[in-house]
Amino acid sequence: MILTKLKDFADEQMTLPPAMYAELKIRYLIDLNLDGTLKGNFVPLGGDTKANKRGNPFIVPFVGRTVGIKPKLLADSAEYVLGIPRPDSKLDRVADCHQQFKDLIQKCWEATQDPKLQAIQIFLNGWQPEKLADCLPSGFKIDKFDASDNITFQVDGVIIADARSSNHQIEQFWAKLTSGEGEDSKESGAMATCLITGEEGLVVQRMPLLIKGLIGGQPSGTALVSANSDPFTSYGLKNSLTSPISRSAAEKFAKALNHLLADNRHRIYIGSTAYVFWTKEEIDSDFINLLKDPTIEEVKNLLESPLSASQMYGVKSQDFYALSLSASMARSVIRDWLETSISNVEGHLREWFTNQRIVNNDGVIGKPMNIYALAASVYRDANKEMQSTVPTALIRHALHGSRLSDDLLIKLVNRNRAEQDITYPRAAFIKIILISQGKIAMSEMESLNLNPQLEGQEKAAYHCGRLLAELEAIQRSALGNINASLVDRYYGAASSTPAKAFSPLMRGVQTHLGKLRKNSPGINKLREEQLEEIMSHFTDGKFPNTLNIGHQAIFALGYYHQRAANRAAMNAAKAAKDAKTNSQVLNQSP
Repeated sequence: MILTKLKDFADEQMTLPPAMYAELKIRYLIDLNLDGTLKGNFVPLGGDTKANKRGNPFIVPFVGRTVGIKPKLLADSAEYVLGIPRPDSKLDRVADCHQQFKDLIQKCWEATQDPKLQAIQIFLNGWQPEKLADCLPSGFKIDKFDASDNITFQVDGVIIADARSSNHQIEQFWAKLTSGEGEDSKESGAMATCLITGEEGLVVQRMPLLIKGLIGGQPSGTALVSANSDPFTSYGLKNSLTSPISRSAAEKFAKALNHLLADNRHRIYIGSTAYVFWTKEEIDSDFINLLKDPTIEEVKNLLESPLSASQMYGVKSQDFYALSLSASMARSVIRDWLETSISNVEGHLREWFTNQRIVNNDGVIGKPMNIYALAASVYRDANKEMQSTVPTALIRHALHGSRLSDDLLIKLVNRNRAEQDITYPRAAFIKIILISQGKIAMSEMESLNLNPQLEGQEKAAYHCGRLLAELEAIQRSALGNINASLVDRYYGAASSTPAKAFSPLMRGVQTHLGKLRKNSPGINKLREEQLEEIMSHFTDGKFPNTLNIGHQAIFALGYYHQRAANRAAMNAAKAAKDAKTNSQVLNQSP
């Protein structure tokens, strides 16, 4: 179970704070003496830059809450700590929040007998919200005070809520209370076998921590395990009891996932989907960058310099994990997960970059592409339209070699037809899919080899694509740039019903060739020779009646390759002409 692996990551690779402690930005300190009196005005923290507008970060007791009243121990918003309402808050609810905050500190003092807690109690029992203006630092205006800012206490020079104070009695009280073991605890769950640890014990009704950092999720976070509607309940179990998990395990997997999501060395965002990756032990290899922003040098090192034999035992046998998830309002949605080994990942990444190699539009081998560029090629506007299915399938294939579906091929073919064109990323994507399906050997397709070893309908489809590109080149040579080329009008028909589409095209090309014979006999000769070579691949000059989706994809590669070959030849001719001109100029110089 992938949540078990996240919990193991927290145990083995993270330095965890005390149980149910988490980072919270604190805007004000209430500085007290041991007798509960104020040492001075409230002490402001942060607020001078956008990054610390809400205060400075501290590791303090934490509890997740949505709409209910649920105080955090010792550090919370001004509504809870001081009973100061926000402009839109209900006064009776704020009073209840403040009272429950005080009651929680009372319970903590009864359990620990810590004199610093008693000092806080004395202050709160004598506190009146009307005193706020007198307690703010000099120059702070009361109307600028934000009741949603967090406040905590410093007693006798110690910030008692901060985990760095190492007050183990308070930590133990909070751990027991939030685990459901505390007396009158609102977090008490039920006895069951934890799905993560396999141990019998108390399990939580709701996940104690939310998942942060998912695009489209609520700012407060999203729940990874939840069932709050009847259709999602099971055997009468609601909330998180449908998937029983202990508080400790739930806290650890959430902290691990939040840690990975916050670290760009372990995660990628593509569209609204997040992908996180980790290994059983920290390693030095940067697999993530190879998916996110591969460079020519990095790919070359991957292909030519695999891990040495001495590294293989210690590294390659390690487990590798990947998780894909997105947000749906208040919930996290797991799209996919993967458990494999570093050895497998490395091998499949080599295949990934080898299989995507193809010439660019100018006929030279293009740069390696990242996941986003390939996935975005499927859509008209990737920023608005991209769904999680495409990048998720690509990442699984890149890391695990999984077969890519015909559904992806259909999307690419339809995008080609809509644009009457095939781009470099789409050509590479099509090549990757066809190799993954094992339909044809595409190893010869990376370079400008215009006669790959294809048979039957695949061969006919490929050369139909070449033919359309050549007819386009002939038209352009004869007429120059025009508003609507024959590709704009015929790409869809030529790629699906070649016999029907090419009949009028082959008649029309004679007019263009006739014009070239008069005006550009040299170009005409080259075009006629190229056209004759392409037509030699069709038995008796006959074209297929129809092409299926797979054959239409091969058609697209044929069109792409021939167009790239024509551009490469044109660029080479121009370079030769420029070189000759420069040589003549140099020879004429005094």
